Amino acid sequence: MSSSDIDFITGFARDSQDKTEEDFSLCYAYPVIDDNQKASEVLTKSKRTVRVSDSKNTSVEDGLYVSENPFTDKLVKPYRLDNAKSLDYESQPRFHGKLVEIAMRDICIHAPREEDRAGTIPEIVSISLLFKRKLVFTANGPFNRKLYKLFMRNSECHNLSIQVHARHGVSSELPLPLPQRSVKDYKVEIDFAISGSSGRIYDGTVVCTISLSTDGSSDPEESNAYLYRSSNDPNDPQNNLSLSRPHTPSSRESKPPAIVVTEHSAFSLLDVSLKNLFQASRPLRPSSSTRRHHTIGRTILAVTILRGVEVPVREESALVTPLLEVEWGNVVHTTATAEGPAPIWQQTMHFELPRQNGEHCVKFRLYDQHPVWGQQWLGEARIPLESHRNYQELERWVALSPLFSPLLSFGYVQASPGRSHTRIYVLMKMEQPSNAKSLEANAIDTLLKGIQRCLAMPYKITGVETPDDAARLTMLLPSLPMHYGPVPPRQALNVNKVDHYGRAALLATLLQGFGLQSYVLLGSSQISRWTAFVLSIEKNDIVLWDPEIGDRYKLSDSRCSLMKVSRLINHSGIWENLQRSILPHNLRYNVTMSKDWRPLVSVATSISSRSAQTSEPTVIQIPEEDAQEKESASEMEQYLRDKLSGWRSALGLTTIFNRHAINVLRSFVSDIPNDMTCQVDKRDLKQLYRAYHTHGFLLNLRQTTLDELAEQIAATKIHNITGPVEFALVCHIQRYIGKTCSIWLALAILRSRG
Repeated sequence: MSSSDIDFITGFARDSQDKTEEDFSLCYAYPVIDDNQKASEVLTKSKRTVRVSDSKNTSVEDGLYVSENPFTDKLVKPYRLDNAKSLDYESQPRFHGKLVEIAMRDICIHAPREEDRAGTIPEIVSISLLFKRKLVFTANGPFNRKLYKLFMRNSECHNLSIQVHARHGVSSELPLPLPQRSVKDYKVEIDFAISGSSGRIYDGTVVCTISLSTDGSSDPEESNAYLYRSSNDPNDPQNNLSLSRPHTPSSRESKPPAIVVTEHSAFSLLDVSLKNLFQASRPLRPSSSTRRHHTIGRTILAVTILRGVEVPVREESALVTPLLEVEWGNVVHTTATAEGPAPIWQQTMHFELPRQNGEHCVKFRLYDQHPVWGQQWLGEARIPLESHRNYQELERWVALSPLFSPLLSFGYVQASPGRSHTRIYVLMKMEQPSNAKSLEANAIDTLLKGIQRCLAMPYKITGVETPDDAARLTMLLPSLPMHYGPVPPRQALNVNKVDHYGRAALLATLLQGFGLQSYVLLGSSQISRWTAFVLSIEKNDIVLWDPEIGDRYKLSDSRCSLMKVSRLINHSGIWENLQRSILPHNLRYNVTMSKDWRPLVSVATSISSRSAQTSEPTVIQIPEEDAQEKESASEMEQYLRDKLSGWRSALGLTTIFNRHAINVLRSFVSDIPNDMTCQVDKRDLKQLYRAYHTHGFLLNLRQTTLDELAEQIAATKIHNITGPVEFALVCHIQRYIGKTCSIWLALAILRSRG
C-alpha cells in the first residue's frame, strides 16, 4: 500500500518500521460535488479529496473518538458540553386525588335463632380502617362520634378495608368500596361474618357514611413540551427527532371529530319474536357516531373478586382454604388462596379475547386447596355477557348456580347449619368496541307481546300433580338460544327444548292450570339486566319462581337473585311498574290499582271463561324405552370413564375404579326420588365412609351432549388428584315426564383408611 492510500481506521498507511507506533485516530473523506457535470446524469463519479486530521481535538468535534491506548482508565467523552443546548422536559404533574370523609355510624349482629344462648353472640368493641393492610385509625364503641378525613390518590381508592374486632379477640376484615362519583353523606352497608365464642359463624352489618370530593380533577392544561428524557448525547437516537416547539393553539387549525357510519345488520339477535324471522327488514340502517379508538375486534373485560361468604368447610377439620378460578373463553385466571368460610381476595383480573370466540358467559369456579387431596371443586357460577350493550358494569353478590354445582359434596359441610347459600362478591367491567346497541323500546314491546301470546291458554300435563312438579319439569328442559324468541308451551314440550323467556311462560301456564293467579315478571337480576321470573298469588300468599333452576322464594328471601321489577304480563294484559320502589319485597302486586301499575295494552275483561287445556305427553313410557335409557346411561358412563382414564394417563397417573364403591353409588343414585321433595342424605353412603376417606360430588343435570358433560367433569380437576386413590363413577338417566329426562352423575375419590 502506498503512502497516498487511506485506511479509515488507522489513517494514512505507514511503512513496516512504523508499525509499533500506529495512530488509531479517525479520518473522514467527504465528496466534492462537481457542478460542471451534466444535469441529465443521475449518478456521477468525482475525485474525492482527503481531509487530513491535523489535530487530535478535531476528532472530538466529529462525535466519535477512539483513544490511542484502548486499555486506559481515563474516560473520554465523545462530545463537548460547552455548546450543548439544554432540552425542555415536562415538569412534575399536579397531584390528583380524592378527599374522603368517613364516619362509622352503627354496627349490628343479626338476631340468632331462638336456641342460641345470648352469651355466645360476639360483642363488637372497635372498627379499624386499613389502607393496604396498614392501620389508619380505630373507632371504639359507642360509634357515631367522630369524622375521619383521608386524602388519597385516584389509583389507590380500592385499597381500603375495614376490620371488625370482637371482645374475645376474633376479627373480620372486609373491603370498603368507595363511590365512583362525588357524594355527600353516602350511606354504605357492608355485610361481614365473624365467629362467636362457641365457634358458630355470625353475620352482621357495618353502617357508615362516606363523603367524597375530587381534587385536581379538572383537565390539565395542554403542554407545549414533548415528553422525552433530558439527554445531550448526540449519538442518542431520540435526539435525531425534531425538537421544535409546536405552533401556538391559536394558529393551529382545529380538526373536526372523526365520524364513522355504521351499518347495522338486517337481523338482530334481540328480535326475539319468531314473527320477525318472516318479516321484510330494511337492509341498511346507517347511523353516525364519534369514532372510538380501540383494538379492532377485541373485548376488554376486568373482573375484581372481592370476597365470599358461606363457603363449605371440610368435615374432618371444619377448615377451608378457598380459591376462585375465573374463565372466559380459553383464558383462565386464579386468585390466591384465602382462609376460612368468609374469604377475602381483593384481586383484579384482566381479559382480552377475540370477539369471534363465541363465549357468552364468564365462569367462576370455587375450589378448596386441600393439603392432601389437592384442589377440591365446590361449585360454579356463570354470568352471561349481554352483547347488546357497549359497556357493562356489574357489582353483585353472585350465588353458585344449582345447575353447575354439586347437589351433594362428599367430605364437605356447610359452614352454618341450615344455610347453604354460598355467594361471591364480584365487580365486573366490560367494554365492547363494537356496533352493539342497547335494547330498544320496540324490541322490548316485541318481547312483551311474544310472552303474552304464550300465556293465552293454561295447560295441565298428565303426571304433573303439584306446582313443584311443574317447576321441575320446566327446569329440566334443555336450553335454546335467546334469538329463537319466546317458544310457545306446546311447541316447547314437543321439541323438548325452550328458551329463557319461553321457560317462564311455560311455568306460568302450568301454574294457571292449578288455579293459581300467575304472571311473568320481567326485571333485572344479580347477573342479567333483563330476566324473567314467575309470580304466583294464592290467597294473598305471593311466591316468586325462578324457572331456570326450578326454585321458589318468598318476597323477602335473600337467596332470590331478582333485584328489580319492571313489567308484569299475563294473558289479559301487560303492566308497567309505576311505584317508587323497584325492589320485589316493597311492591304491591294488585294490577287493578292504576297508580301502581300502568297498563301498556288494553286489558281483556272476559277472563272468567278460560278453562285449562290438558296436554298429553307426546311420548308414553314403555319397557323398550326403559331399556334404551339404561343402555344410554351405560354408554355415557363408559365414555366418561374412558375420558377420565385418558386425562390421567396424559399426566402419567394410573386410574383404578373400585367395583364395590360403584355398586354402592349406583344403589344410592337409583333410589333418589323423582319429585325431589326430600333432601339427599350422605348418611346413606355410610358403607363407603366406614371403609374409605371419601371425596367427590353428586350432580343433577339437564339433558346434554357427551362432550359438554366431559368438559364439565374436566373443569372440576378431579383427574389431577395424586396418591393411592381409587375412583367410582356412576351415571343414571331418570325419565321425568314425556321426553324430559334428568342426568344423575356421582363421582367419588376413595382413599383407604387402612
